[in-house]
Amino acid sequence: MRTTRILFGLLRDTFQRGSALQAILLPQKHPTLIKTVLLGGTLSTTCVYLGKQYKANCKEENNNDVSIRYKASKLRDDFSAKASIEYNGEYFMTGRDFIEAWITDEYYEKEKIELYDSEYDVLINSIKVAEEPSFNMLFAATALISYPDYIFLRSILKRPDDLSLMSFKMLDLDLNGYISIDEYYSLCKMFTKNDEGDPKKHLKTTLRVLLFDHTDGEKITLQKFEQLLKDVQTNCLKAEFNRYRQKENKQNMISVQGFMRAVLRRTKVTPIQRARFIDKSEVYSDLDAITLDQFKSMITLLNNFSDFEVAVRMYQIAKKPLAREVFKRAVFISSGENIDDEIIDVLFYVFDEAGDGHLSHSEFVNIMREMDTTVVSQKGGNHTIGQYFRKCIRNEMIRSYA
Repeated sequence: MRTTRILFGLLRDTFQRGSALQAILLPQKHPTLIKTVLLGGTLSTTCVYLGKQYKANCKEENNNDVSIRYKASKLRDDFSAKASIEYNGEYFMTGRDFIEAWITDEYYEKEKIELYDSEYDVLINSIKVAEEPSFNMLFAATALISYPDYIFLRSILKRPDDLSLMSFKMLDLDLNGYISIDEYYSLCKMFTKNDEGDPKKHLKTTLRVLLFDHTDGEKITLQKFEQLLKDVQTNCLKAEFNRYRQKENKQNMISVQGFMRAVLRRTKVTPIQRARFIDKSEVYSDLDAITLDQFKSMITLLNNFSDFEVAVRMYQIAKKPLAREVFKRAVFISSGENIDDEIIDVLFYVFDEAGDGHLSHSEFVNIMREMDTTVVSQKGGNHTIGQYFRKCIRNEMIRSYA
């Protein structure tokens, strides 16, 4: 934009010099010709410059596309590394593989076990003939989870319940209140590279059998989708809770330090910040342990944190810190959870850097806002050269002649 301002400044001086020259040297019958030449030069120079700018912008958007593809490829590589089953040239996770990948931040690679056709048939048929099928079967050591299943399950774990239910409506392409097997396979086709032919010919997995083989007409109702959402979230929540449960704690209790580690792993705080917060939680003595229900209420808040931020926006604008009663009310409004006072005391003790008994925007909201949701966003949109031309002309005319 600085180059544009210089260009327009030179053009403005040229107009002024041209007018003076016209008055002294040229007859009065030539001003139209001079103005035409100057205007033509102005438009030509501007179009050349804006064309280069448009090309640079397209290059930036292409770089964004490359970044998105890179992150998608990185997620597939992560799945391939952590999957322990291989069959017919495809990798599969077991239910335990999925849980381990969900609650573990470190990268690791698992040794692959290749299935024979007979073994694959046994695993799939055991789900088909189950008298009381349950989505809890997804987390057994005998479950088979493909890469599209992995993406689908992660997406409903990382979102609030209302957004996950919105996903149901997005998958319901014909808006008839059901997700058909064709609509589900169209989703799978999006995540499967080198996908050719009929998507129904893809290998069956535990999730697909549970969704469709035990359903009349091969359709998923909203009620069944809600049950899937509930079972997946409950199993993963318990697994993460048990990861931080120490041996000396009771079965359904974790330490304050473990609780804080679970909260901070969802943020992008620096290692130094993380260590400082955990050190503060270690010396907190007012609470011995945290229950599963308390842990669940905090995770629900984090999943709905954008709504929490909206609820406390007025305090940010007024530059007022959050008191305990305001914090508790905002949690209830945004997540529907009546968070315990004990959890609020822990959060205020750890994140209250100023020691004034309040939480400022920078002390809590800014930290939690940086939650790592593995959601790739792309800034900017598609603009035509005409839009860039009009925008630059408008901005520079305002700057040059203001």
